[in-house]
Amino acid sequence: MNTIRKSCVLAEELGHYYTTVGNILDQTNASNRKQERRARLWAYDRLVGLSGIVKAYKHGCNNLTETAEYLNITEEFLLDALKEYESKYGTSVVCGEYEISFTPTLEIKLK
Repeated sequence: MNTIRKSCVLAEELGHYYTTVGNILDQTNASNRKQERRARLWAYDRLVGLSGIVKAYKHGCNNLTETAEYLNITEEFLLDALKEYESKYGTSVVCGEYEISFTPTLEIKLK
């Protein structure tokens, strides 16, 4: 496992440490699934976050690969984070002076 992948896994494990209680291995249980999602959101917010997406855009990142490299995460982790953000915020969200659209593809623009 490379260092970038390790940091993504570690962030999720820290998310479990800070947000979950008990054994949540049985994912047929709705409460356990909610705790799993909360731990992943914690990790996404720490390694990506809406501000991280904007910073990558300001840095000149033009696609998912460049954005993932800039944030030092895997593309898979970034895609999962974007899906969760779309689920949480809807098709777009405002972050400071920028609007982040998640569908049909990631797009950042000034408000």
